[in-house]
Amino acid sequence: MRGGREDSLRGKFLRGVLLLTLLVLSARLWDLQIVKGDEMRVLSERNRVRIKKIPAPRGTIYDRNGVVLADTRPAFNLYLIPEDIRDFSETVDGLSGLLGIPREEIMSRLKQARGFPPSFPVLIKSDISMDEVAKVEAHRIFLPGVTVQMEPKRFYPHGDRLAHVLGYVSEISPEELKMEHYKDYSAGDIIGKYGIERIYEKYLRGKDGEKRVEVDATGRETRILETREPVPGNDLFLNIDFDLQRAAEDALDGKAGAVVVLNPRNGEVLALASRPSFDPNSLVSGLTDRQWRELISDPRYPLQNRAIQGRYPPGSIFKLVLAMKALEDGLADESTSSFCGGGMRYGNRFFRCWKEKGHGRVNLHRAIVESCDTFFYQLGLRLGIDRIHEFAGKIGLTSKTGIDLPDEKPGFVPSTEWKLKRFHVPWFEGETLSVAIGQGPVWLTPLGLCQLAAFIANEGIVFRPRVVKKIVSREGRTILAFEPETLLDVRLKEKTAKFIKEATSGVVNERSGTAYASHLEDVEMCGKTGTAQVASLEKGKHLGDHAWFIAFAPRDDPAIAISVLVERGGHGASAAAPIAKLITQSFVNKNSKRFLARTQDSYAR
Repeated sequence: MRGGREDSLRGKFLRGVLLLTLLVLSARLWDLQIVKGDEMRVLSERNRVRIKKIPAPRGTIYDRNGVVLADTRPAFNLYLIPEDIRDFSETVDGLSGLLGIPREEIMSRLKQARGFPPSFPVLIKSDISMDEVAKVEAHRIFLPGVTVQMEPKRFYPHGDRLAHVLGYVSEISPEELKMEHYKDYSAGDIIGKYGIERIYEKYLRGKDGEKRVEVDATGRETRILETREPVPGNDLFLNIDFDLQRAAEDALDGKAGAVVVLNPRNGEVLALASRPSFDPNSLVSGLTDRQWRELISDPRYPLQNRAIQGRYPPGSIFKLVLAMKALEDGLADESTSSFCGGGMRYGNRFFRCWKEKGHGRVNLHRAIVESCDTFFYQLGLRLGIDRIHEFAGKIGLTSKTGIDLPDEKPGFVPSTEWKLKRFHVPWFEGETLSVAIGQGPVWLTPLGLCQLAAFIANEGIVFRPRVVKKIVSREGRTILAFEPETLLDVRLKEKTAKFIKEATSGVVNERSGTAYASHLEDVEMCGKTGTAQVASLEKGKHLGDHAWFIAFAPRDDPAIAISVLVERGGHGASAAAPIAKLITQSFVNKNSKRFLARTQDSYAR
């Protein structure tokens, strides 16, 4: 009897437990299916269906004649999707061992993606090789969460040519993601980092597409449910002439320096070269920390755009500024003369002329043609530093030009106020002598001096330099076309303009001119040489002078303005002027039918 009673109690207990379990399960099912049914349905759908971004190809960049300068090619990119990773250590270590990617680099990228949904794909390595793709696919079953996607990638077909103009693209950084300017971007997005890629980012970027895909438990796609195609970015057509650009870069091969070529009639940038250069393709795929440190610490500064960021003493080219100011103010004319015996004494110091035996008695024309230092020492004293500073600013030498490239530097010409504010001591007249021949604290960029050549060519009118000509949609619709923009209108007196043109023509075309060896037979080129001393970093060791030359041609209807800088190249006449001659001749040869003709787009005189 006792046994039967115990069995009955045990049965009641088990039935109670079973009933309680059923009640708990029923309540939970009620909560999940009825109370939280909609929420659970959405979560379930997210586990099964995933939205994947389809990156839009960037717009293509062309030169003025349709030569492709920057394009897009297909590339395989490696991603990790945190939501699909079962064992982080196993996946990360496995991927690191398989492809040789440092474990710390993978973890760093995963850490940067914190805050994004777990289904968000984290870019681990871009542009992997076919061999790496094959390895990943062969081990896919052991690497849940790892995926390879084919995406458009920026490609620069001419390597390091035009690198400082085009710039490069790379993955957006965590710091950039925090900026308001990039609020619509996500981790892993590619953005313009330098050059026109950066300036025209919003036009080049395009609009990403997306696809809704069904995935299995490992994250592998099983079915595409819906696709929205990406919209490619807009195309850019530049004012750059690739043939001229190539000629400029070839002329600088093996040297450090810059060349700027403008159309003085409208400000079009026909060529802009800076050497040494870099290959933007290497930056698109991403450099290691070590490679990046090596690049930015390279003593040749390949990332610096010397044409717009390098500031150098202009040497004797600056004499043209003094000559124009003196002519405009009536302090000198064609009859003004001085005697040069090889230099002049001022105070307890003898200021030498570059010609040791002197030029004898010279007037202003001959002083420019033969670049007599002594004449301009005396003219500088008559003008005074503040008048020189004021006129340099008036003609735009101390301001940025506003070129559509990033990080342009303005020029600098000293004044009494500057020295007092900076060093708390007055300006001494003896310091003006150095400034008068473009030495001392006078620093100008190659672009700024090309603008000076255009200023003289146009007799006082300067246009804003423009790299991009127009922006066009993929359908061929012009979105934005840039018209010439007058930057300065400082009309020179007719006598001043005529005199300076005759003098700069004499520099190149008179036998006594410092650049006579670079004259052309079929076109009259005007110019001015410059040789700027460089302070030595090592006592007693001369590192060589900077060589300068500016030019425009033809004299009476200029179609091209040029500035050339060769760092530590020696004399402007022997190192820089021949480069300008070569570029001008290339331009003449290519445009022989229209070069000498007066065109409709000449500015209104």
